[in-house]
Amino acid sequence: MALSKLPLYSVFFFLYISLFISSQALSSKIAVAQIKDQQDNEPFVGINIGEDVSNLMSATELVSFLQFQKVTHIKLYDADPDILKALAKTKIRVIISVPNNQLLAIGSSNTTAASWIGKNVVAYYPQTVITAIAVGDEVLTTVPSSAPLLMPAIESLYSALVAENLHNQIKISTPHSASIILDSFPPSQSFFNQSWISVIQPLLHFLSRTGSPLMMNFYPYYVFMQNKGVVPLDNSLFKPLTPSKEMVDPNTLLHYTNVLDAMVDAAYFSMKNMNFTDVVVLVTESGWPSKGDSKEPYATIDNADTYNSNLIKHVLDHSGTPFHPEITSSVYLYELFNEDLRSPPVSEANWGLFYANSTPVYLLHVSGSGTFLANDTTNQTYCIVMDGVDSKTLQAALDWVCGPGRANCSEIQPGENCYQPNNVKNHASYAFDSYYQKEGRASGSCDFKGIAMTTTTDPSHGSCIFPGSLEDLTDTSGLDGDVDSSVGSVFMPLRHCKRKVRDPVDDHQEGGFRGVKSLNNVEVGGDGDSAKSGAFQGVKASNKGVTVLKDGGDGHSVRLGGFQGVKSSNKGVTVLKDESDGASVKLGAFQGARASNKGVAVLTEDTNSAAVLGSFKILSYNVWFREDLEMHRRMKALGELIQLHSPDVICLQEVIPDIYDIFQRSSWWKAYQCSVSSEIASSRGYFCMQLSKLPVKSFSTKPFMNSIMGRELCIAELEVPGKKSLVVATSHLESPCPAPPKWDQMFSKERVDQAKEAINLLKKNSNVIFCGDMNWDDKLDGQFPFPDGWVDAWVELKPGDNGWTYDTKSNQMLSGNRALQRRLDRFICSLCDFKISKIDMIGKDAIPGLSYMKEKKVRKEVKMLELPVLPSDHYGLLLTISGL
Repeated sequence: MALSKLPLYSVFFFLYISLFISSQALSSKIAVAQIKDQQDNEPFVGINIGEDVSNLMSATELVSFLQFQKVTHIKLYDADPDILKALAKTKIRVIISVPNNQLLAIGSSNTTAASWIGKNVVAYYPQTVITAIAVGDEVLTTVPSSAPLLMPAIESLYSALVAENLHNQIKISTPHSASIILDSFPPSQSFFNQSWISVIQPLLHFLSRTGSPLMMNFYPYYVFMQNKGVVPLDNSLFKPLTPSKEMVDPNTLLHYTNVLDAMVDAAYFSMKNMNFTDVVVLVTESGWPSKGDSKEPYATIDNADTYNSNLIKHVLDHSGTPFHPEITSSVYLYELFNEDLRSPPVSEANWGLFYANSTPVYLLHVSGSGTFLANDTTNQTYCIVMDGVDSKTLQAALDWVCGPGRANCSEIQPGENCYQPNNVKNHASYAFDSYYQKEGRASGSCDFKGIAMTTTTDPSHGSCIFPGSLEDLTDTSGLDGDVDSSVGSVFMPLRHCKRKVRDPVDDHQEGGFRGVKSLNNVEVGGDGDSAKSGAFQGVKASNKGVTVLKDGGDGHSVRLGGFQGVKSSNKGVTVLKDESDGASVKLGAFQGARASNKGVAVLTEDTNSAAVLGSFKILSYNVWFREDLEMHRRMKALGELIQLHSPDVICLQEVIPDIYDIFQRSSWWKAYQCSVSSEIASSRGYFCMQLSKLPVKSFSTKPFMNSIMGRELCIAELEVPGKKSLVVATSHLESPCPAPPKWDQMFSKERVDQAKEAINLLKKNSNVIFCGDMNWDDKLDGQFPFPDGWVDAWVELKPGDNGWTYDTKSNQMLSGNRALQRRLDRFICSLCDFKISKIDMIGKDAIPGLSYMKEKKVRKEVKMLELPVLPSDHYGLLLTISGL
């Protein structure tokens, strides 16, 4: 990628039109059908692979990595034989390239061109799916002396393809820098640099004749850098804009919300001005650098993440452009790996999504936008030390993170699980990850002055489990029994349901926490005398101490030796608002305590609390993201249902940013902790989210391996007073069709596989509730694939009741739709310490005084129906569980 990509943007870039002017798109004369014939069936996001990388993985490893990351389209800067061979039978579509230094030979000899096609195309096709040949790279602007050879090379290669009868399967074009287009804003005034018309004119004739795309390398980053003060950063990064900040073309009154769309339309207008209207634009390079020198302050990880994440969503959402909303250009990201061998400036080596060792430079926010790239914040991520860091630098960082950084470094102490191998790199990786997880995996929390990086590969090994590992979900040690019932060895580590411990004895007697491992974040807060002499004897690395909060007794709630021998605490042992006689934790109660990850809680709040009563309510609801059907009123009604039933945990599907905003402003919102932050919500299309009144150990998400709709499993690990951990998971399994009327695309196999994948991940836990819009069709999908010991709550509690949560007969709002009655929404449970006691269907009543009009064709006559409005097209399910 050359720095000559800098397009000249005129001062007209920000010409704003008053809001009272109605925006009306100029009627396009482009041959849309012809253009669409040139595209893949759907717009896609591909990725460029440069090889200026030290320690680049082998071709076989590279292809395996691409498959793991679900990359379907790549572009090479040559025709690497090892990579082309490794791509065989993978269905990954590849553009191969003729390097600039080969133009002379190919452009001067038909025989050389035919030999090149035989060696680099015929030898691999069709086992390797070669889709196009890029002849040269930005030839007009980087090697103008070779410009006269460009069209002869293209024509010679095309003739060789015709001879092999491959000219209809493989297209030929050449990538251009954006700078061949002058006066690129407003787009309607754009035109090609007249110096190159002698090349561009015959090229466009060729592209039109052969159905090949115009390849353009477009970088809003360079537009922004050259026009700071004129082009706002938000416009370059695809961030949402208010109407006043949109760019307006004064000739067409088209509104542009991002720079890339303006660049693409500038290319279309430039071709139109030369009377070519049937050539599609293919963006062969676009991206944003994640690091730069002092002259490039906007080359940051956050900006690179934002640009590439939003670009991916923009393409996969079929967004089109203002001039051609019906056509979405496919885009190849620049690039897969940081090319560390590139010459300065610094940014040139930092365009990659990954380092050469396959760990991500940053984590894309693309959940909900298909399956492109497994590199996503929805994956479990970890922070580890980069290779090649000297031990002195590592030791300094390790000292900080285990000291002022307040990371939990107990597991790397002598004799603990992560002490071996005993070297500074191993210890620093554990400490870095501890800090990263503690900070909520926030941006910038895995850097440590450039010596750390994030990875989606779990670095846990042997008995050393890194913080944040999904293995944590299997740790069910914790308070078992009623609030006042821990005695003896009641906290011996228990897994699944092999050992049930019930203890009627009040308070926490001697040895009550014996065997509990790894307590953390515990404080003391009684009358100052609550921890008597020796109470914390032998405590090691109990991060943030040991706590008895708001003790209302005589101050002796933690007595002599109470925490003797406690090691490696992790988010704590808590006695909250204890109203006992002060002896709730007696002598030796925590003796030998080990590894109760994220704690033990003794909660005795108000006697009406669901926690004390041992009864909890979980709500699952597909809220229906349809925005044009009284969305605000529907969400208000749904909020009233939440207030009425006061569920302890809420699992919602089909949430969009606007719905999230409505809920966030509601009075009931403050009572809950939400799994999705405002920042993440605003960056996603639609998603599932969870809310909890119960203490949350962790929220996490796991994308399904086979989803083409971006579906994922959302997991909340909760702390239930007096019980073991409760895991509540939700999902929106693959829909029966992407949109009507394509009802033939049922995705049954994908749905079944997703259900199995979810159950497989969740079944390690003792108490699991898996709920959501499963889109399940018993006739098509068969019985839901849960193991023995699991139950379908509706079938268990209401046998014989159809339980249809999507019902076009009973839900009059849907009576204009095709007839469909399905039990799409379900609660699937595996509970060792609870029992399901009640399940209800809610949201079945119409919203008073609200209706809408819908057209319906009846016997070839179109009728207008006035229909009621309900909170959603689905009914909600409310499950109640109680302690055994």
